Formats: sequence, C-alpha cells, structure tokens
Amino acid sequence: MSFQQTGKIVALIGALFLAHSAYSTYEHLAYVKAVDQVNTSLPIEIITECLASAFVALVGVVFSVDAFKPIAMETEVAKMTIDKIDTRPSFVTFNHRKIVSAQSQQGRKI
Repeated sequence: MSFQQTGKIVALIGALFLAHSAYSTYEHLAYVKAVDQVNTSLPIEIITECLASAFVALVGVVFSVDAFKPIAMETEVAKMTIDKIDTRPSFVTFNHRKIVSAQSQQGRKI
C-alpha cells in the first residue's frame, strides 16, 4: 500500500470520527433540551473526540496529496505537442464588419 493510499484511509477514518462527534453533539444537545437544562457545556469526551478527529483528518489529507509539480514551464511544455501549444485562431479576421455595417446603414430608410 502506498503512502498516499494510507493517507486517504487515515483521512477517511478522521472524517468518520468527526461525523461521530458531530452526531454526539447533536444527541447531547437534544438530551439537554429534553430535560430542560439551560447552561450546560459539552462533555469533555465530545470536545476531545472532535479535536482529535479533526487533527487525524488533517494529517490524513496532508499525507494523501500528490507531490508538487515543478514551477518551471519547460517540463510541462516538453510534454505538449505543437497543436496544443499554438491554439490561436489565426484564421479569424474582423476586418469585414465595418463594411457590412456601413452598407446596412445606407440601405436603411429613416
């Protein structure tokens, strides 16, 4: 198993535990509302699970990214063909628009 795949699995596990802590928070707040308690904070277990799972998910995402590409364009341009590099529409001209527009204005009756 490669390093990137391991990072993706770690990120998935972290995300699942983060979702579990969110669900636990929802259940705790529903319980607090049901018993009519007003000023209660979240239990330390839920806070710890949330912070730890966020950290694990972050570490998994960092380990699962691809390697950086070089910033120099020479390596990318060397992979391309001339058809991809020179894709300008050099055959398009806009010199005819003024003539057509002027002729249509002359034929128009006011």
